[in-house]
Amino acid sequence: MHKELPKPDVYVYLYQNTDRLLANIKKRGRVFEQGIESSYLQKINEGYLEFIKSQHDDSIKIIDISKKDFIKNREDYLALLEEIIN
Repeated sequence: MHKELPKPDVYVYLYQNTDRLLANIKKRGRVFEQGIESSYLQKINEGYLEFIKSQHDDSIKIIDISKKDFIKNREDYLALLEEIIN
């Protein structure tokens, strides 16, 4: 199926560090998520980054959004859109 899909102009990976992921999980308050350990999230993050970096494709853009807040700060959102477009 992957071969039949048109190739995108750019792949965008929105990275968040483990501390920020844990904070978001806590803020959501979903009971079933509260037991997720930081080491598990760290392994997932490392796995995604390793996979993405191994693709050796110029059309991959990794953007660290760990310090961004799209809910409280519209400028963060607009800056992200601008970075993706450029």
